[in-house]
Amino acid sequence: MQHTDRSEVSEARQLAQHAHAVMSAEIPADLERLMRTLLFDYLTVAGGGVTLPSSRAVRQAVPVSATANLQQPARVLGTHVYASIADAAFVAGTIGHGLEMDDTFEEASSHPGTVVFPAVTAVASAVGATWDQVMRAAIAGYDVMCAVGVQLGAAESYGRGFHPTGVTGALGAATATALLLGLDEQQTTMAISLAANTTAGSLEFLSDGSWTKRLNAGNAAAVGVRAALLARTDFLGPETALEGRDGFLTQYGQGVRRPLVLELGAGARETSIKFYPCCRYMHGVMDLLSEIYHEVPDAAQRVTSLDVAVIEAGAALVANPPERKLVIATPVDAQFSMPFGAALTLTTGEAKATQFNDAPAIAADLAELMAKVLCVTSEALEAAYPAQWQAEVRLTLDDGSVIEKQEQAFVGAPKTRASGEKILSKAPDLVGSDSATSVWELTNNLRAGTEFVTEYLDAAYERFVDEAVSV
Repeated sequence: MQHTDRSEVSEARQLAQHAHAVMSAEIPADLERLMRTLLFDYLTVAGGGVTLPSSRAVRQAVPVSATANLQQPARVLGTHVYASIADAAFVAGTIGHGLEMDDTFEEASSHPGTVVFPAVTAVASAVGATWDQVMRAAIAGYDVMCAVGVQLGAAESYGRGFHPTGVTGALGAATATALLLGLDEQQTTMAISLAANTTAGSLEFLSDGSWTKRLNAGNAAAVGVRAALLARTDFLGPETALEGRDGFLTQYGQGVRRPLVLELGAGARETSIKFYPCCRYMHGVMDLLSEIYHEVPDAAQRVTSLDVAVIEAGAALVANPPERKLVIATPVDAQFSMPFGAALTLTTGEAKATQFNDAPAIAADLAELMAKVLCVTSEALEAAYPAQWQAEVRLTLDDGSVIEKQEQAFVGAPKTRASGEKILSKAPDLVGSDSATSVWELTNNLRAGTEFVTEYLDAAYERFVDEAVSV
């Protein structure tokens, strides 16, 4: 891993140079396998979300054609119709983030898969790319989005009310799109600059459980695509779009406080797979409470107090204000309520998408237990964050006994990499066993020269059509 020297080359250009190097680098076999796994995870999570009300709404918002054409070459996820590259990426990114089960790069608190893959799948429809080209573009997109996210800082971005996926995702999508469009280094630099200039995404969805967090991912994918298309025409953006006085790092964070670190495949390698359909900051606690459920099945009925340690950077998302997190009026409220997630896993030992989709009704039954959940801070958790996300819980039962547990890395994190079998086992609840198995086989059969759209994506998308609506 190397630290680059910003005094010589702008950050946007460093990112572009890294991206172009990825296109000619030797890709280790394990990294290619990982990219197939991340692609499968993205597709099945997105496929599981195509019937959500927000997904149907976003599909209705874009112009479509019954057949592919020059202006609308990209198939819209969940349908048999086609849209522009940017609109197809917009829809897919919004759908892919709907279940809150998409992959997470913990150190930057962002979700690269649901931004980068919507962009590359849409662009591949227009350019006829092979799997090798798509894979390399996706690797570069993950690297850029994740490296910039670390430099920006999740705590700083959250502190300003911005959603890290929404603001950093556009840079990753722009990078991946630029590579698939065949842009040169100068144009790729401009694509990243333009994305940094036009990206957005707030956290205000937390106030009422609305859908804009999902929208932020789709918007980031679309902004990245449009930035690359603009750059292809030689549209100019500021060279110092990231590190400049009024640049991206100052707008969305606190300026240049950390070095820009780039390494082939680091973004993907350090990305976690999620197994619960809710904010990643909740997962460690839920891992531990699921363990306790299986060890002490009646713990939920016997608990008198339940202290759960929450990483401070995530507290504003899942723990504060405490009274707001007890109000579950929508599935989004539940996705960002530590009391709900804790009560659910301690009561049932699991947390499934169907439970979160029905969260308002389930929360009524869990209300008494949710009120016993106290979110606390931990010096140990803060010392490890953001490089490592850890968890702690402490339960007191009705006989005065105490159960304490700690977790050094959430399930699905790189240090506890989930097996292919475990990742496959997540998919049937989302898309059904037949579709999960079919897409798993398709994905594992991808080879360098596979025509990505005609020999893979079309068949995968057929498994995720929302037959209940026309669009």
